[in-house]
This record gives sequence, C-alpha cells and structure tokens, in this order.
Amino acid sequence: MSEHTRNRGSIFPSRPGTALSRAQADAPAPAAPATPGTSSKPAATETIARRAGAMVNEIDFPGFVSQLVHGTFDAIVDASIRQMESYSSLVSAVAKTVDQFTEENVTFNQARDWLASRYPGDIAVKLPEANETEPQLVPRSDDASPVWLADYGLDGQTLSTELLEQQVLPQVRNKVGAERQQLLATMVLLGLNRVAVRDGSISAKVMFRAAARDAAAVQYATSTDPQAVANWGERGSLSQAGQGTTMVSTLAVNAQNESSVRADLFGEVKLNFVSETLPLDRLADAAKIALVQQHSPTMRAVAAPAAAAPAQPSATPPASGEGRA
Repeated sequence: MSEHTRNRGSIFPSRPGTALSRAQADAPAPAAPATPGTSSKPAATETIARRAGAMVNEIDFPGFVSQLVHGTFDAIVDASIRQMESYSSLVSAVAKTVDQFTEENVTFNQARDWLASRYPGDIAVKLPEANETEPQLVPRSDDASPVWLADYGLDGQTLSTELLEQQVLPQVRNKVGAERQQLLATMVLLGLNRVAVRDGSISAKVMFRAAARDAAAVQYATSTDPQAVANWGERGSLSQAGQGTTMVSTLAVNAQNESSVRADLFGEVKLNFVSETLPLDRLADAAKIALVQQHSPTMRAVAAPAAAAPAQPSATPPASGEGRA
C-alpha cells in the first residue's frame, strides 16, 4: 500500500510532526493558568448569608417601630389641640358685638350677593368696569318701589344704585352678620363634640426573604472540518494532493448563579374613637357664656317667658296660736 493510500484512509494527518493519537485528540484542552491577582466569582449559595446579614444591619427596625408609635401619638395630640383651638376661636367670635363680628366676617360683596339672591326680580349685581374697583347693585327697573324696602325703613322710595349702595347695603351687611352670629352662638351653646381615642393597638413586623440558585452546564462536541475549497471537485482531489484531515473539538461552559434578598416592613395602627360632649361652662367663664347666650335666639326665646311671668306670692304659714279656742 502506498503512502497516499494510508493518508486517504486515515482520520489524522500522517505528516511528520503532526501525527496525533485518538486519545490525545479526544482529551480536553488543559485549563489556562490563573492570572495572578484575579479570582473567580463565588457561588450564590456561598454569598446569600452574607448579603442577608448586611441587609439586617441596614434596616433599623427599632427606629421604624419608634417612629410608628411617636407618629400615632403626635397625630392624636395634634387633633385634640386643633379641636380645642377651633372651639376657643368660635367662642371668642360669638362673644363679640354684632358690629365687630360683621366687620371681621362679612364683606360688602357677600352682602351684595345675599341681596341679589334674595330679590332676584328687582336687583342685579353689575360687575366693575375699567374705571371701577368694586361691583355695584343696580335696579332692574327705573321706577320700581318694592314692598320689601319697608324692612329697611325705606318704604315708598324708588330703587336706585345710590339707594341700594348707601342705605340698603349697610343694613343688609349687619343683618347677614347677625344671622351668622346667632347660628354660631347656638352651636357653641351645644358644647364641644370632642373626638377621643378609647383604645387601640399598634403592631409592626419585618419579613426577610433570601433565595439563591447555582446552575452550570458543560457541552463538549467533536467534528471534522475539511479545509476550505472552492468546489466539490477540488475537495475530491485533496487525498491525491496528500492533504490531511483536521479534527475540531468545541467546549462550551454555561455557569449561572442567581441570588435575591428582600425585606418587607409592615406597620399597622388600629384606634377606636369615641365622641363625647364637653359643656360650655367647662371651657369658658361666666361673662363669655352670658354674651353667647345674648346672641343666641334660642336662649332669648327661653328667657323671655320667664321674665314676663309674675312672681307668685309665697303662702304664709299660720301662727302657732291661731286655730285654738
């Protein structure tokens, strides 16, 4: 058998210096030496405990519980303080005179709107123009003299802008202020409907979740790869040219590691509220209570019959000596 015949039937080349045995060809390539100063990535299962411990140190659970308790307490105290301040301001406003209350709480524009909504067929509100600063009340008819002018001591007069703005509007403003003050005085006499916390509970908890997974897959493949040729005719003549066959080995390594650490903080507050009424005499002195009662139409209606009723004479007991023989 000639030399060319041995080369054609062999898988490995037989040229000097290139001959390999099948055991050597099938053996995997040696691993590359590690470079000094570099280290491989540790597995996720080895680092999960360290990561979970670091997260526990980062989360200030006692601080979270402390803020939850203090925040709940501060919210309850602030709500009580705002209730007391609002009721105190209401008592002070009702204790003022009608003129002072009207000056501080009722504007001329509000009185205009009230009058125009009360008598829409006779009065309209005219918006200010370029040279005007405030709206004005204008009559819808030039020769109108409505009956309701008698309520303001102006019966028989003709409606006009001057009459409405100079004489009717101040009286309407005082009337609106008096009605509002009477309503608030009645509400104040009912007492403070205070909202108080009866009982409740505060709970807090933290939950840690840690998971790790390592996966590795190795794929090894061997195949022959003829040298690149232009066409099939040239490939068939390779054996005649004395060319060898190349053996290709492929090694694929797929290594994956996954780790996840999660922390959940939970806070829950449950409060049961009750409503209790504090009477006015526990929050204000006798002088302010008397002023509030003067401005309340309910108290005036109750006090009027009591003042009008005559005093009943008391029965005189008989003397000790009367009725004896």
